[in-house]
Amino acid sequence: MKIVLLSFVFALATSGCALTSKSDVMAVRWFTPEAPKTTVTSAGSSARNSTVSLELGRVTSGSNLRDKIAYRDTAYEMGFYDDKRWAERPEVYVRRELARTLFEEHGVRRALAGQAPTLDVEVLAFEEIRGAYPAARVTLRVVLHDDVRAIFEKTITVDKPSASKSIDGFVQAMALALDTAAEQVARDAEVAATKP
Repeated sequence: MKIVLLSFVFALATSGCALTSKSDVMAVRWFTPEAPKTTVTSAGSSARNSTVSLELGRVTSGSNLRDKIAYRDTAYEMGFYDDKRWAERPEVYVRRELARTLFEEHGVRRALAGQAPTLDVEVLAFEEIRGAYPAARVTLRVVLHDDVRAIFEKTITVDKPSASKSIDGFVQAMALALDTAAEQVARDAEVAATKP
């Protein structure tokens, strides 16, 4: 029995198996698609004073959109980078950008606890489009409701071309796509909230 055990240990130690060999450590890189912006303050603010009040409700995403950066090669095939990650989940970036655009830039009054229509958002896509013409894509499903009826529903997709095929070019394009999507949601929600 000792001879068999020693033979097994010797064979394991001398073979190039994955249990005994060392591989390179994967270096994970972390990114954020938030472009630096100037701060808008209430004193002398350049924000419009809107007559609209809204509550920013739930901002969610599917379980596939977490910290790994997603990419799409074809219309139906997507994957995730193992070594490239978002510093926060995509819905956190979307929520922060929507709040900044609505309440700071557009001057919409923030309502709490059902005092005004609620804007709920689902992040459907937050990904890199790979290929000959790389781009960043943000897709948001938006519902403005008053707890009784939907006032406004829309799916918004924004694609912004990358300046290069590098990850930095994609992240910059994602920042632009996120900014454009938030601006479109804010405009549409303001118009819908003013209709009787």
